[in-house]
Amino acid sequence: MIWATAHTSDSSPSAQKDTQVLLDADFAILGASEERYARYATDIRKEYSWVPEKDYRAGRIAVLERFLALPRIYQTQLMFEEGDARARTNMRAEIGTLLSK
Repeated sequence: MIWATAHTSDSSPSAQKDTQVLLDADFAILGASEERYARYATDIRKEYSWVPEKDYRAGRIAVLERFLALPRIYQTQLMFEEGDARARTNMRAEIGTLLSK
């Protein structure tokens, strides 16, 4: 289950309910309020402070675009209904901020 949180495999949902719940928990922050998501994005940048700004922006945008390309960000129905639209809005806003720097 932990390997699944690397989000490197195909986009098909896990067949295991426990793994679906874990993956949704891992992505829960993406569907947070705008203010909370902004703090998360700032914290991610701090975590990767050793990466030059241009490289960070390119890499972060690539990750966010990969997540946005998923047909569903969340695997469980409840998280999909409650968080998918907000997560997509947050990630698009972060991409916009990254592109404007």
